[in-house]
Amino acid sequence: MSCVALACYDVLDAIFEHLDGLEETWYDYDPTIHDSYAWHIREGFVAGRRTLASCARVCRSFFDPAVARLWRNVDDISRVSNLLRCAPSMLAEPLAGHLKLGNEKLPTNLQLPPQLVRAMEYARRIRAVHGPRKLSRSHDETYFLPAWVPMRLLPQLRCMRLNLDVCPSTDMSKLASSSLHSLHVIVSATSPRRVSPADASLSVILSNAPSLRYLRVSAADGLKGRWVDSIDDLPKLETLDILECASKDMTPYTCLRPLSALRNLQHLKFHLPDSAPTVGVDAFPSLRTLTLDAAHAPFRTITTLLSTITSQVLESLTLLNCQCISASINSELHEMTDVLRSKFSASLRRLALDLHGTSHPLADTQPLIKTMEPLLHMHALVDVRITASFEVLAIAASSEDLRKMAEAWPHVTRLHLSYGGSLIPIGDFATTARRCPHLADLIVPGIDASTSKLEVCSESSAHGLRFLSLYDGGSRSMISDPRSLAKCLDASFPAVDWRCPRDGAESWQETIEELVQLRIARLQGSF
Repeated sequence: MSCVALACYDVLDAIFEHLDGLEETWYDYDPTIHDSYAWHIREGFVAGRRTLASCARVCRSFFDPAVARLWRNVDDISRVSNLLRCAPSMLAEPLAGHLKLGNEKLPTNLQLPPQLVRAMEYARRIRAVHGPRKLSRSHDETYFLPAWVPMRLLPQLRCMRLNLDVCPSTDMSKLASSSLHSLHVIVSATSPRRVSPADASLSVILSNAPSLRYLRVSAADGLKGRWVDSIDDLPKLETLDILECASKDMTPYTCLRPLSALRNLQHLKFHLPDSAPTVGVDAFPSLRTLTLDAAHAPFRTITTLLSTITSQVLESLTLLNCQCISASINSELHEMTDVLRSKFSASLRRLALDLHGTSHPLADTQPLIKTMEPLLHMHALVDVRITASFEVLAIAASSEDLRKMAEAWPHVTRLHLSYGGSLIPIGDFATTARRCPHLADLIVPGIDASTSKLEVCSESSAHGLRFLSLYDGGSRSMISDPRSLAKCLDASFPAVDWRCPRDGAESWQETIEELVQLRIARLQGSF
């Protein structure tokens, strides 16, 4: 019975499916290293493909289902293009005419060379092009296709990562398919050709992919051209990521209005222009996550854009490189957070705020908890990360920050307070852990662990805290007795992973070393 089961193609395909790379792994990609961000995804993907290749070599019954799975996910189409170029033109052209008629099967009346049959069969199985793991020195022919190759060479293609540096513009349209729903376009910063999307026919690909739901553009030097005009022809687009595309070439003034009208757009990442953008009346009605790079935009532009969003389901907001250079930065920041409270208090769950820029000499220094007071009324927040570089002098921490935030956000799971100012009393750690039972990751500006403060340390209580670190690395923290502090922290948080940077202050490093020794001694005593 087992031999009969293993001879069934469907049974073997169901087994080999567990070795095949998941479609979700295609989205995890770092253009700078030409590979996945996560090491476990990289290793798992390679290991699965090696096992499939081994299965294909074991016996004939394994060959077809294993090879079919192997060709579903490829790094590039170089092997297919090489086989197609080897085919004699006298046989290839009749085949091209046969395929242009919409026939799915290869003709039986032609004596086709084996390499051509394999190429066409393999091309029909490809569903995801993941991009080369390493760029080859001689990759000019990777995407070059013979002239006779018909449109829609890859009829089942769903996800494609396309490097415009190596793909000829005349062949891009042949790779597009109506089944394509995810596209990642890459132009390297060192590209000698400085590819233009107008010349590379990127707009042709977008027009040939009406079902596109995901579009990401990675171009450190920018992408010139009017390709953004084709975005409004993608009614099913759900994710647009142009954060890795230089803002100088992005023409955001013309693309924001059609973007804001896309009914299905849920995830958006882009550079904010330096002046208030123009959007439609019912702007971004379905937006769930928004990431803005405001390196060239004043705070009031951020506030203007946020006030125009009509979505009632915005869950995540990330504001990067916000410039705190205005003399009225405190009132502007208060106005922006008040917009968040009035429009997204019911839906917003995750907020990340990144502040940069040298403060204006006329700006008054105020506690952050006062400047961002409207956020304390958004009790549904579960993930808050606030980062301010040390040159942002107009915003400072107060000793009450952690306590008030714990009272305002009882369901928070991650709280990062990475900015300078007053130190947090050590007693507030245990209080925060009790008030926020789901809090697992905590970063505080600094710690006040003077001798008088150590007396408030209590024994361990139920909490979910697992990671805790100091933003200042202990350089500004008051640590009078590292050994006593270690005993206090170990008693209150015996299972917490205490993080210390390599360049941290000697007193904090000594505290961490004492904590490690106490934990080792406790583990040895349990045996």
